[in-house]
Amino acid sequence: MNLSKVRKLSITAGVVILTLLLHLTIVAAADFPRAIHLSWQSDPATTMTIMWRSASEATGAVDYGRSSDYTHSAASETHNYRYGRTHVYWHTVEITDLEPNTTYHYRIRTSEPWESEDYTFKTGIPQGEESPFRFAVMTDSQGGYSNQAIAFEMVKAENVDFILFLGDFTDTGNQQEWDVWFESGEGVLAEIPLLSVLGNHEGNQITYWDQFALPGLERWYSLVFGNTHLVFLNTNTQAEVERQRPVLLEVLENNESTWTIAMGHHPMYSSVTSKPEYQFITDAWLDVMEEYGVDLYFAGHNHCYERTWPIKDGSINEDGIVHIVHGPVGNKYYSVESQWWSKVIKADTSMYSIYEVEGQQIRATAKGLDGTIIDQFEIK
Repeated sequence: MNLSKVRKLSITAGVVILTLLLHLTIVAAADFPRAIHLSWQSDPATTMTIMWRSASEATGAVDYGRSSDYTHSAASETHNYRYGRTHVYWHTVEITDLEPNTTYHYRIRTSEPWESEDYTFKTGIPQGEESPFRFAVMTDSQGGYSNQAIAFEMVKAENVDFILFLGDFTDTGNQQEWDVWFESGEGVLAEIPLLSVLGNHEGNQITYWDQFALPGLERWYSLVFGNTHLVFLNTNTQAEVERQRPVLLEVLENNESTWTIAMGHHPMYSSVTSKPEYQFITDAWLDVMEEYGVDLYFAGHNHCYERTWPIKDGSINEDGIVHIVHGPVGNKYYSVESQWWSKVIKADTSMYSIYEVEGQQIRATAKGLDGTIIDQFEIK
């Protein structure tokens, strides 16, 4: 065989090997979900936090800018853990010094090598500003991941600024379920920030905290979006509920927002027949919330939809708090029996809600995944 033929065969073999290696790299990259998702750890108007998964030990960065030219870049911080035989490797980037109410493009790069497609996000409204905005509320997918995927697509079409999730993402909290949950939000969570509270079905709570980057201590926190103060609380044990009372008091004493919305996984008022009211939550928080003018309290857990009359001092009062138990996005339901506090109640429905905040008014619509309107109301 002459030398030129040897060179040609060597080049051909090299190309084949390189192609196989590239294919193996692509296959390896598909062995786990990237789980790209947005949240805020600081001021929503000037920051954005991006999280994603990679292969073990890979370095990563986010390129971002006003267009897909990506004029800026930020390196990621990483953390990792083992869940059974799975090595889970997370990246987090908090982008700061952004312009309020502005759309940015971004892409993710890692050293595997791997690169994401182009995504966009929009920063929030500055604190105190009365500009209108929209957000979605969901809770309790708890194994109903096909429903969750449908809900995410419906919410994306609603053009919301962010999503609130009230706990029980999974049924047992294992990493395999988290992977499926993130897969249900692929392409949606990469462009709409999500903030959440802990549910009782998150199982291994450490795994829950590892999936998200949230403000402050993460176990409970608050932030202001425009004219609305959002207060995220942990309702899972009596001890933790009691620990939060002075924190809640401090937050509400210093609150200057037009609207105040507090939330936790468990409700204070609910007409579900198979579950108790959570008296220790009421004892620890309700007087503080009523004294300092909380407007809405969101909860999940009881797998039905219920809106109360405004309640203060244990009775219907137009100056009181409207309590909302959001129905599940999943497909597990409980029976209900109307009580004195029940304004609207609906069982056996998978759903989400949309809230529109516009100055001195909030409009809300609760929607079934079949497109039906479950409830509509306004607060001024």
